[in-house]
Amino acid sequence: MAKERILSADSHVRISDEAVVGHLPQKYHDDYKQARLEYMARMAKKAKRKPAAQQKQAESKEDNTEMWKKQPWQAAGRPGEHDPVERIKDMDIDGVEAEVLYTDVEVGVGYYSMGDGGRLAAFRAFNDAALDFASHDPKRLLTVYIIPIAAIKEAVSEVQRLAKSGARAFMLPLYPTDIDLPPYFDRAYDPLWSAIQETGIPISQHVGANAALWRIFQYDTTAARGIFQSLPPIFMSEVIANWIIGGIFERFPELRVVLVEAGLGWIPYYLERLDTMKRSHGWDHYDGMPKELPSYYWHRNMMATFEEDTFGVGQRHVVGIDNMMWATDYPHPDSTWPNSQKVLDTHFKDVPIEEARQMIGGNCARVYGL
Repeated sequence: MAKERILSADSHVRISDEAVVGHLPQKYHDDYKQARLEYMARMAKKAKRKPAAQQKQAESKEDNTEMWKKQPWQAAGRPGEHDPVERIKDMDIDGVEAEVLYTDVEVGVGYYSMGDGGRLAAFRAFNDAALDFASHDPKRLLTVYIIPIAAIKEAVSEVQRLAKSGARAFMLPLYPTDIDLPPYFDRAYDPLWSAIQETGIPISQHVGANAALWRIFQYDTTAARGIFQSLPPIFMSEVIANWIIGGIFERFPELRVVLVEAGLGWIPYYLERLDTMKRSHGWDHYDGMPKELPSYYWHRNMMATFEEDTFGVGQRHVVGIDNMMWATDYPHPDSTWPNSQKVLDTHFKDVPIEEARQMIGGNCARVYGL
């Protein structure tokens, strides 16, 4: 694949608190610090096991952190996670032309507790710091910007500001109900969907854990927390259902939503299940249900990214060749760096080159204007 145009639709970058504060008005600094402390405390509480689970973990010879220190994945700890100069070097090593860069997928959640203008100021400061990172090479580094959704006027304002600044992707919380906000099919969001549709910029929904998954975490005493770690992509079926069954794409047919780090193999079954339910459960007799088969909206409005998913690639004509985007996930544990060329050769050895080109770069270039 070395001679092909290779683009990663999901890689990661770390934006430091210092970089954010550098763009934040002084009057919000204390509020920002407090919000971050509260957010980290909430995350620590989520990650705290119940007593029995904690005891079992303590009895193990070494926890995951120690194992990673002794034998980390190859991309772990590289300066390219936060230094754009080093990032370009690592992309060159991997043969990747450009990357769509996600920040901490839950970072914005910590800003919702800020008031008196601080919330929007924090989101804007974070996005400005992300713009700084991308400015090193805007053709190769495409940072994804976070949108505040607690107040729709603020959200619309930030969408319009970022669009004028050259943004090419917006990220929204994966499970808004977990932060006490309405589901995305609630009509309160319609002005936001209208504004985003007008920009033509896709919405990103990055894989993450919801409240149900954190409950699973509490009882998962397996050595690698493998039950918990294996489930988040499959739980994204709820996300597909919210966007499609909620009728959002009926009202906003040009919206595009990307499921990020979702994988592919589970999607064909779920689309078939939704289509079957429309036919056999009498959905056509209910007002507000999708007029077309749910799979129609998937193919028209949604996409998914993947790293290593040979089964999903084999199901590419069901998922939709135009609905799939490959990614390196640098520098996370699933990352294919620095062996992306070998991974691509393996995954696409039996795939016609025209189809492979779409998945390893063509779709990404089309969606993000590369």
